[in-house]
Amino acid sequence: MTHQHSDETVNRFALAVAELLRRDLDPEFADDIASCVFIAGPPLDSAKTDYWTVSAKETGMDVVYLTFELGRERFGPTGVSVFAERWGAVFRWADCVLWAPKDGGPLLVMPKGLNVCFAHDGKALISLPSRPTHALTNGIARARRRLLRAARLVTQEQLDRVEYDWKMAA
Repeated sequence: MTHQHSDETVNRFALAVAELLRRDLDPEFADDIASCVFIAGPPLDSAKTDYWTVSAKETGMDVVYLTFELGRERFGPTGVSVFAERWGAVFRWADCVLWAPKDGGPLLVMPKGLNVCFAHDGKALISLPSRPTHALTNGIARARRRLLRAARLVTQEQLDRVEYDWKMAA
C-alpha cells in the first residue's frame, strides 16, 4: 500500500513549529528580511541532505527541516534538522529535537549531544551558545504535546498563506 504525502498535515506542523519557536524580535532587526524557512518532508537521505545544504548556501536562508514518516504525518515530525548558512558556509545539524520549558515559553531546537540550541524571532534562526541541561526528556515530551495541540489549531487562513513555490523547495 502506498501513502500520499499529506501537505495540509505537514504544513500545519511546520506553521506550528515556526510559531512555537518564536521569541521577541529585537527592534534593531525589525526591518530585516526573513532569513529562515521551515520545510516538511520525508526522511533525509544523502541526496536530500546535499540538496538542502546547497539550497541554504545559494539562498542565504537557514532551513529547519521537519522529517515525517509517510502515512503517519498526523503523529507529527519524527526528526528535525537545521541547515544554517553562516559567513558563506552551511552548518548542518541532522539529529535535533524540540524542547519546551516548563513555563510555556518558546520552544528550542536542540542538536543532540551539543551545547548549542536554536530559537526563531519571526525572521531569523537564532543560535544560542548554550542550552538547558535539566529535564531534557520532560522538555521533549512537553514540546511534543504543545506541537500536537498547536498543529490542530492552525487555521485555514494560515494554511492558505503557505508558500509552495519557494524556489528551492523540494
